[in-house]
Amino acid sequence: MWKRGELDESGEPMAQPAAPSTPTSAASPTGSGMKRAGSATIGPSIKIKGDVTGDEDLVIQGRIDGTVDLKKHNVTVGPEGRVKANVFGRSVIVEGEVEGDLQGDEQIVLRRTAKVQGNIAAPRVTLEDGATFRGGIDMQERKNTHEVAAKAAAVGGTQPGKPGGPGPEKPVDKVHGEVTKV
Repeated sequence: MWKRGELDESGEPMAQPAAPSTPTSAASPTGSGMKRAGSATIGPSIKIKGDVTGDEDLVIQGRIDGTVDLKKHNVTVGPEGRVKANVFGRSVIVEGEVEGDLQGDEQIVLRRTAKVQGNIAAPRVTLEDGATFRGGIDMQERKNTHEVAAKAAAVGGTQPGKPGGPGPEKPVDKVHGEVTKV
């Protein structure tokens, strides 16, 4: 951008630095924004088979088959996201599809477009009207849900599609804590 009257030595208009851009929306438990400053995005055309780990927030719009382990960060499965994995995060927001267990140190939010088949463990759980969910909910306060899930898996805990996992033989029979249906 240049201002009238500002020319360089050659007589050409001088370039001015562009104004810094700001994110258009932020991923938050109460908003529907998808990307937040300082987060990574797995785009809709990306497919990952294996474990995903990192040290920043993550927005998943593509496909993941494995494990998502970002226990100190926010994980968002966007509307186009398809995940066949156990997901560990500080806060987990689902707008797409997940087949696997969700573990949140602070909270888990299933938006109205979410389709989840798996168990949920977090101190706070929100299921918006229209969300599809099949599995169990554990809302007991835990210091580190990731450690608890690892111990449960070592003793023969649940895995998607395995005995003891989510399915018609294990309906939701107990909910500890508070479930918010919006």
